[in-house]
Amino acid sequence: MGWCLRTGDRDALHKALRTTFALWGGRYNPIIPVDQPELAADLVSLFRVDALWPLSDDQAIKDFIAKFKHLPDPFYHDEIFAERGRGRGPLLVDIYHPIRRLYQDHFRHNPNPEITVHRHTWHPDDPLSDMLLCTFGGLPAPEETGTDYVALMKSELRATDVVIENGGVLPEGKANEWRVGEFSRAYLERHYLVTNHWSYPGFYIGSAARFEDIVHFWNLRAADIAVAFFDPAHEARLAPRRSGWLARLRSRPPGRHPSDNSVAIWYREQDGQPDTGAFGAGLTLCRVSLGLWNGQNIKAPYMHFAEGRTLAAIGQNSAGKPRVSFQLPPKPLAEDPDLHNQHLVAAIDPGIGLWGNERETLHAPSIPELNEYYGRECYFEWNKTRVEPGGLGIIISADRDDLSLTALNVTELIRRAFGVVGIKAEPSKPGLVASRLIQQMDGIQGCRAFKIAGVRTLIENHGPQKSFTHGHATKTIWGADTASPLSSYNLFIEPRPSGSKLTGNAVFAYLLKRGVFRAGLRFECPNCQLEFWISLDDIRTDATCEYCGQRFNVTPFLKDRDWAYRRSGLFGRDDNQEGAIPVVLTLQQLDTTLHSGRLLYTAAMTLKPKSAKIRPCETDFVALVPHSREGKIEIVIGECKTRQAIEDDDVAKLQAVAEAFPKERFNVYVVFAKLDVFSEEELNRVRRLNPRYPPRVIILSPPQLDPYYAYEEAKERDGKRLIVVSLSDMARATSQIFLSQPAKAPDGGAEGG
Repeated sequence: MGWCLRTGDRDALHKALRTTFALWGGRYNPIIPVDQPELAADLVSLFRVDALWPLSDDQAIKDFIAKFKHLPDPFYHDEIFAERGRGRGPLLVDIYHPIRRLYQDHFRHNPNPEITVHRHTWHPDDPLSDMLLCTFGGLPAPEETGTDYVALMKSELRATDVVIENGGVLPEGKANEWRVGEFSRAYLERHYLVTNHWSYPGFYIGSAARFEDIVHFWNLRAADIAVAFFDPAHEARLAPRRSGWLARLRSRPPGRHPSDNSVAIWYREQDGQPDTGAFGAGLTLCRVSLGLWNGQNIKAPYMHFAEGRTLAAIGQNSAGKPRVSFQLPPKPLAEDPDLHNQHLVAAIDPGIGLWGNERETLHAPSIPELNEYYGRECYFEWNKTRVEPGGLGIIISADRDDLSLTALNVTELIRRAFGVVGIKAEPSKPGLVASRLIQQMDGIQGCRAFKIAGVRTLIENHGPQKSFTHGHATKTIWGADTASPLSSYNLFIEPRPSGSKLTGNAVFAYLLKRGVFRAGLRFECPNCQLEFWISLDDIRTDATCEYCGQRFNVTPFLKDRDWAYRRSGLFGRDDNQEGAIPVVLTLQQLDTTLHSGRLLYTAAMTLKPKSAKIRPCETDFVALVPHSREGKIEIVIGECKTRQAIEDDDVAKLQAVAEAFPKERFNVYVVFAKLDVFSEEELNRVRRLNPRYPPRVIILSPPQLDPYYAYEEAKERDGKRLIVVSLSDMARATSQIFLSQPAKAPDGGAEGG
């Protein structure tokens, strides 16, 4: 939840804080000042907000929320604590659940619990009141929530009141002390999917009277950064807490890095570096500026109540699409008859998903603009689906115990991903041919046989009307006198006994099984004397010459006759399969290198501008990796050729497409693949596309396409084996192998990347 207000609206701020302290997980809800549009948009993205909640009827707030069409209101109420049949109650899970859990764990049947619970109160005119509310917590009135949380804490947890006198020294925090504010974050854990490398604990130095400082302080804590507020104007009141917090920070076990042992000092960049003399040595100064919240520095962690694994049943919906149904793991919620009124997000990681199905997927790329599409296609409620790191989040009632999700069509998913950046993408005829070829070979890994140079030679040297014998086929595949004989391949195209070698007979049998070639017989017509070929499926006693139409009995011609083979299906076309073979080899190599089973791909697409600054063009394939190590979406576009040259126009068009994707959210790689060597002129054209850092060009030629692993023989410059397991590794390997020299300008000079 993101709380939307105007800068300086303290009533709205207090309402947001008290409401969020009553919600379990509320500590991690950011405060969003809508009249600072750049900061506000960054906060929505950084915290992966599931819903935006207005704290007043201000039109500017309504207009701001309306801009985020991918965050539709999942509820039908105007209040977080809405009127129900049994009285008022929360729309979201509330702190009743951690209160009950703490009671069960530490207070039930225990007269001397080691934990104490305190409710802090202070005078409303206290100059530190906003900071005190952020630090110690506060709750809405029972008339607003329908639950008297304070009374519940006192009756179940023996909570006591602690009064902070106006102008008095603030009480020091104790290790086993629970304050009201602790319950909104109790029992939640960080998930490994998001790592915040800027999670430096320490102090925020600012003015407790300044609205912006209070918002920054809250949002740092919402990012799960342990900071205490320190206002130099109230040093006498805050000094004891400063000393206690410093002692706790410096008593931490030594960390791996120097920054793990330092104390962070956070401050507004506009205020300049504060006086830190009273904080001692070993400090890390952290400026709070607009850039801090842009997603490149602080990472808002992914907090969760609990997680579990469950098996899914795979079936089909009424339209024949794959659909998975599964039981949700147990939820850590207290028994409550009103759970059906409370809601939470069930984040679904599909694991291996629909393994082996390359046309549908359960892996949704983290593109929030597609939330409605995911909701309509995957789930039956369009406004209750939110893409999450690693999967889909479904807003469900707290008593829900099962879910069903429908698979997404990969081509349509990729088409919509391009639409987000203003590019209209549609499948092209070559793409349809390549897709059908992959299906014919039973998936992208079934295309490994095309890695063998002899197989490609056999296909290229025999047109659709030209037949050949079994012996000629196996000899060509074997390629004994060529640069790439079959014996040089360490390749499995289908299971075979351990230790046995791949043979030409096995390869040819596999190609026959997959319908690349079909068997038949050649006959010489007794009437016109012309030789023609008849498919095995069409052979019968009486045959008809395809040239003169004469019928004759074939029986006398069958003695000592060898089978003759021709290209079949897509390979029976006279259009070189629209250049599909280099495309499928490139996709197969990407799939093998990534080892993820999550590569989403579609063959050739035509790309036209809607709002993006590109020229109409065609890419031979598009691949998408939904979740990368950096947390960005990885997209691959490619130009694949047999032996034609890579031209300047090819490079320029794909460069424009790559630059249409914002680099803050996408890593776009451009692949150039050929079944021949790259000339120096081609490499020079490609160099001009590659930025200095990070590289984004991937080049694949026969030494990378033919082996099972693209870089089996490649070495680092120091002689160590080149380890390649990601797209960024492939781009780095390309820079080392192909592009180590600087680019040359067309006039012969050098130009920068």
